Amino acid sequence: MSTPDVAADQLGLRPLKEITLEERVIVLDEIPWVPYAEGIFVKPVRLNRKTGFWANITKVEGGMQINRHYHVNPVTGFVLEGSWYYAERDWVAREGTMIWEPPGDIHTLISNDEGTTTLFMLEGALLYVDEDDNVVGFDDVLAHTHKYHEFCRAEGIEPVDLDY
Repeated sequence: MSTPDVAADQLGLRPLKEITLEERVIVLDEIPWVPYAEGIFVKPVRLNRKTGFWANITKVEGGMQINRHYHVNPVTGFVLEGSWYYAERDWVAREGTMIWEPPGDIHTLISNDEGTTTLFMLEGALLYVDEDDNVVGFDDVLAHTHKYHEFCRAEGIEPVDLDY
């Protein structure tokens, strides 16, 4: 009987591998576009209920907007197609642009005429606020999970397990 070569595992990674989750491969064609609001659709790709992390591909039709909102935690976005801007900023996010938003940022996303598709990765809640900064709604991983499952149920689609 041979003993494992301790030198081959100097960093102690073997025990870590035993407790690490297996990789997850998500096929986007297996996930429907879920209507979110008028002219806005989301395709969830990760809905981790334990950590509050959620990621989705968001499609905003030309000229439509995601109403003014506040991020409790940071957000990272990567523009896949088209372009958009924040009403409160003087820059435009175009295809290939990556955006990092700090916690506490308040903005209104507006799609340019060609529309846009963006991958967003979020932690925690997103609070919708009016012009006086009163909270008028919210989104988080639980709300998105519910919306995704309800849409799948209504359409007779088996939801993909995105809780990883």
